[in-house]
Amino acid sequence: MQCPRCHSTQVFKNGRRKNRQCYKCKQCSRQFLESYHSWSYSNDIKQLCLKMYFKGMSLREIERVTDIHHTTVLHWLRQAQSTKDQIAKT
Repeated sequence: MQCPRCHSTQVFKNGRRKNRQCYKCKQCSRQFLESYHSWSYSNDIKQLCLKMYFKGMSLREIERVTDIHHTTVLHWLRQAQSTKDQIAKT
């Protein structure tokens, strides 16, 4: 096990987070996990949520159906709008 900051091998176990082991570096005191996983959604899921919105579903309804927080869907809508605006300007 190596520290991601200083690459030292002098690390020790430092509790658990969401059932994953935490470690702490003795050299630089950085706390880290053994492995990280991506929290991003696939483009298919994003497109599905956008389609549901444009078909008339509210953000809260989309949240209830997909278990994706309504502010995440709102962020995707704003992102899609800004992309559309950038394309229109060119």
